[in-house]
Amino acid sequence: MTKKKAGDYMAVTSLRFDDDQYEKVKELADFHGLTVTGYMRQAVLERMADEEDYKDAMDNLKASHGKTVSRETIMKRLGMS
Repeated sequence: MTKKKAGDYMAVTSLRFDDDQYEKVKELADFHGLTVTGYMRQAVLERMADEEDYKDAMDNLKASHGKTVSRETIMKRLGMS
């Protein structure tokens, strides 16, 4: 992630939740020591990273033409067996 410079701006968005949904989000944010905004931002960024990881995995699987390697083989390659 690049660091913001003077003059850069950040986009702002809003979400609508039913009261019961918002309370659940607030409870989770409180549990993790975050603001509701911070919790939602973190959740979205983590989901984006997960999606990128999944895309990379699918690209790798496609490039390997479906060929996979066993866990045992990977452990040996990494010197962990």
